[in-house]
This record gives sequence, structure tokens and C-alpha cells, in this order.
Amino acid sequence: MYVTTFYSYKGGVGRTMALVNSGLELARKGRRVLLVDFDLEAPGLDSFDCLKPSKSTPGVVDFVDQYSETNQAPDVQRFVAKCPKLIDLDGELLLMPAGASKSSYAESFRRIDWEDLYERKNGFLLFEELKAQWREVLRPDYVLIDSRTGHTDVGDICTRQLPDAVAILFFPNEQNLAGLTKVVSDIRSETKEPRRKQIHLHFVMSNVPDFDDEDRILDRKIAAFQKKLAFESDPLIIHRYNSLSLLNQVVFTKDRPSSRLAGEYRQVVKDIVRRNLRDREGALDYLRSAARAARFKSMEFEPPQESEIKLSEIGNYYEDDGEVLFHLGLVRQDDGQMEQAATLFGRAILKGYTNTEAHLHRARALKFSDQPAEASAEALKALHSDWLSPRSIRQALRLVAPSQYENAANSPAIASLETPERIELVHDLFFESASTREVAMLILKTLFSDSSLIVVSHKARNSLALVYIAIARFDLAVGLLSHAGSQNVDIATAFNYAMALWGQSGKPDPASFRLVVDLHEANVGSNSLQDANFLQCIALAYWAVGDSSRAIEYAGQAADAVRSLGLTFSFWCYRNVRRSKFRDDLKEMVELFEGSDLIVPAFLTEKSS
Repeated sequence: MYVTTFYSYKGGVGRTMALVNSGLELARKGRRVLLVDFDLEAPGLDSFDCLKPSKSTPGVVDFVDQYSETNQAPDVQRFVAKCPKLIDLDGELLLMPAGASKSSYAESFRRIDWEDLYERKNGFLLFEELKAQWREVLRPDYVLIDSRTGHTDVGDICTRQLPDAVAILFFPNEQNLAGLTKVVSDIRSETKEPRRKQIHLHFVMSNVPDFDDEDRILDRKIAAFQKKLAFESDPLIIHRYNSLSLLNQVVFTKDRPSSRLAGEYRQVVKDIVRRNLRDREGALDYLRSAARAARFKSMEFEPPQESEIKLSEIGNYYEDDGEVLFHLGLVRQDDGQMEQAATLFGRAILKGYTNTEAHLHRARALKFSDQPAEASAEALKALHSDWLSPRSIRQALRLVAPSQYENAANSPAIASLETPERIELVHDLFFESASTREVAMLILKTLFSDSSLIVVSHKARNSLALVYIAIARFDLAVGLLSHAGSQNVDIATAFNYAMALWGQSGKPDPASFRLVVDLHEANVGSNSLQDANFLQCIALAYWAVGDSSRAIEYAGQAADAVRSLGLTFSFWCYRNVRRSKFRDDLKEMVELFEGSDLIVPAFLTEKSS
């Protein structure tokens, strides 16, 4: 059970309307909801057509009045009615009205001496008993309390004793700000001894005019409220809604679900739910937020100690819920607690969470926990799914032990990929590192006889051609790039075709490299990719057409362009190499350009695989 009070310091902000819309939205989402009318001086929940009980029902005032007479808390079930006109909802809506609709209500209300009730008649324990009966007898998921305005004893019951959260609705003017300052301070004081009770505050700016704010009046008012009431996040906003439907007390989340006003009420509900860790939706929302905060090292989330308490609570509440355990594992993983993450992912799988990503995440956590064999076995389990994304497949293959590469290459996940996706996978793994090159070659074997290669995309053909050149299968590369002899080709394709022909014949073909030079010179000044790799290929092309001086010039520019501490692709060897190796390749190229007969490009010396 999660209790939220809807409070406003002044009337006229649509507090009751917000509560009713929120209650129906929660019921629509399958929750069992109890609405409690604690606005005892001006009750009105049972005036809504959809909430009217089928018969007059006693309520809060009658409950207190009977206690005052007998000194015993009565059975709460007598004071609650089920709303009869909402059978179309997935959940259930109950109403505890302010009191029975009869002439004696006012007299019963006046008889209650709230100060005496608390000082002499254990009023505090009475409302603790009421709350306990809500929880144990009525068993609602949510209790929404409509509190009266201003500073009152009844208001303190609603805003301090009973709730887990308070939705504070306010119009952004000085009168509301002055009045709310003490209310908010009193609510926050509950965190101190003796109660040490944390009450979450939802700030909802309501009845806001929907005009252009050229003078930034609203922004300044929001800033003033944030500063004085000490909250950082932007308040939720419910705009003024000019419609005669409000005279009929239309419940917008039920009757006009597509309206903007209904959407704003749903945001209030979402904000309430996400703070309720006993609501599965709220727990999952919290875990997703916690994972993002851990991943991006956000300092704006929550103090670590408070977050740790909530994570532990979620783990206890949902120890048999595989999906929740999986998301809890993601938080631990993003926070660097890999052993805990691996355990949680394992528990999620045992509890029936069948998402293949759980195996992949567990494999990664095991790898970082120095359990490579277990990580490999878990990665293979992930690859036995036929709906892993290409990105996830790459991640899984990086975790598989070399002894299992054959199984991985023939796994259902690889088989499920379309030919272009498989080509990109081979390309990425082959050029990523020496450790993943072997599995890339095993996957490549399935492509040699694939008749669909002729119709794959231009990008896929180029990617595969790069691999073929790198393993000295120049004939296959030439076949893939044979269209590159025309002028209607990009410079990268033209260059790779020229290199493939060089590998096939054993000597550079000036005509094919001339096309590279012509394409370059036609686009000087407009080539956006003037990186080291590009400059290296232009240098080689100029040498091949007999212009050694320009070749040496571009090789020098390529050397200056290498600034990254990571890997750079070198056309000299068709590999990703470190900066020092790339510069060594350029030095060899310059020796070739200067006429050395001893220099042979490294890509020509690779053995076919």
C-alpha cells in the first residue's frame, strides 16, 4: 500500500480534480485504489458521477465520531464503498467519503475536537489503526487522500502522519509560496527523530495559464518556488483548461484520454508510481534511472547511501521476479559490481527471465570477474538464440573462448543474419583485433559460396572486399569491385579496386590508380574525410601514376595527421595499426616512392586463408 496525499495551500487549483483523474488512471492500469475524502469542511469526492456510491455511506467523520463514543476503532469496511460505475477498469476503485450524505454530517463534524482527540484520546493511534486497516483489510495498492487547504490539524494528519508522499498543487504566486513554505518545512521535519519518516514531495504547478511567456514571468516564479521550497527538478504542470466540461466534472483520463489535460494527469500518476518501490512498474522505472545514473556517473540522482537502501529493498521485494532481478543486475553492472551483477543475472535466468540479453550480460559480468570459461559458456547460450541483434552478436563473440569459435560461427544467431549483416560482422571482427580475426574467418567461410553476394549493398561489397584483400583473396575482391572501372564510383571503391588488381597481377595498374587521382583532384576542397588513412591512399595513388613528388608530399601530410592514440587503418598492410606502426608503414612507402627496389607493400605478402 502506498499513500499519497493531494494537498494545496489555497483552493481553486484543481486539487480534487487531479486526485480523481489520478485515481481512475491508476485503476485503469490495473491497480486497486482507495480514494479518501479528508477535505472535511468542503467534501466533494462523492459528487463525481462516477464515484457516487449506490447508497449513502458513512465516512471519515463517522469513523472518528464512533471512536470518540466507544474509544474503539470501528471496522473500516463499513465506511468504504466500491464505485459501481467503473466495472470497465482493469483495476478497482474504492471510496471512503467524508461522511454520509445526510443532515447530521455537519453536526457530527462540529462535535470532533481534534486537539482533544490527539491529546487525550490517542488520536495518533486511531489514525495509525485506520492506516493499518486500509493495508490489512482493504489491501489497496494506492490510497489517495484529498486533504483540506491551509494550516490545520486535519491537514497535518494528511500531510505528515498518513502519507508516504504528498502531491503539492499550487498556483505560482506569492500567496501560495508564503503559505507552502511552512507546510513543506513541517513535512520534511518528519525525517527527524522520533519518527525518521521520509515523505516524498511531488510539486505540481496547477491551473497555469497557457500563454506566451515573452517576459519569462513563469520561469522566474518557478525559480523562486524552487529556491524557497528547496526542490531542484522542474515541477509538473497542469495547465488551465477552458472547457464547459469542467462544470460537469468530466474525468478526463476516463472520458477524454487523448486530451492534453489527461496527459498531464498521467504525468502526475507516473511520478507517483515511480516513487513507489512496491509497485513493480515503479521499481523497474527506478532501476532504469539508477542504471543510467551509474552508467553516466550522474551526481544528480540520489545520495549513494539512500540509493543503496532502495536497491536492497527492491531485491527483497522482488526476489522471485526475473525481470526485476535482471534490471537490478544492470545497475550493479553499470556501477562496476560485476560479481553481484553476475549473480543477479543468474538468478533472473533461473526465475524464468528468458530474454537472451540476460545470458549476454551475465557473460560480460563473468568475464570482468575473472571467470573466462564461465563467461564463454554463457556467451554461447546467448548465441543459441536466433533473434540477437548484430551488435549483441559481436559482443557475445568477443566473450567466446577460441576453442569454441567453431560452435559460435555456426550458431543460430549467426545463421539468422541476412547476408549484408553477416558481411559487416565479418568486417568488424576481422579488423578489430587479432583475437577476433579467427572467428571472423570461420564466419566468412559461409559466404564464399553465397550466390546473393552479387546483389548485396554497395557498402557490404566494399566491406567484404577489404577482408578479401587483407587475406590475399584478390580474385574475389576484384569480382566484388569490378564495377569500379567506371567514373560513377566513389574514391574508396576505386582505390580498393586498384589495390585488388595490384594484388592479382603482382604490379600496380596505372589506369586504375589514375581514376583515384582524377576523382581526388575533381573534389579537392570538398573532401570532408582528410584523415591519415585517406591521405595515405592518395599518396600511393600518385606514386602509381608516376608522380613521386606529390606522393611524398601526401605521405608527409598523412604522418602529420596521425594524432590518435588508438588504431588507424593502414592500406599498406590492410590492418588497423597503432600510430607508431602507421608511421613505419609511411616510411616504407616513401622509400618505395624514392625508387627503392627492395620495398614490397605488406598487403602483397599476406597468405590466403
